[in-house]
Amino acid sequence: MKVTDLTTIFLADGEKNIREALSLILAHRADFVVVGEASTTESLLAQVCQNPPEAILLDWSLPGFHPQRLLTALRQCCPETIIMVTSVQPEQENLAVKFGFDGFLLKQLLPDEFLDSLKTAIHVNSNPLRK
Repeated sequence: MKVTDLTTIFLADGEKNIREALSLILAHRADFVVVGEASTTESLLAQVCQNPPEAILLDWSLPGFHPQRLLTALRQCCPETIIMVTSVQPEQENLAVKFGFDGFLLKQLLPDEFLDSLKTAIHVNSNPLRK
């Protein structure tokens, strides 16, 4: 995957206020653009399989979320997409790694920390030597 100057991000979170907050945070950085949102796994799959983004921010508590099944489906329809899990529970990070997600972000990070962590994770996962 080649990450351009403008990284396309898809937000998948069951809480509308969280999606809106993440959109506002991402809007403060000129290198990210939100290209879609979903509140369920069904909506997520329907949208990203039609037009895969460069990265997905996926809430661990998304309605219908079954880690292995969802990750398998996402890897089949958009294999180049970086799939990051978000959560308010730090202990979910170990599970995210175990299931094979590309990264983990705590929702309670300060906006600048969240953006820096996201940018680093995208850069690391975009490195062709890592694949």
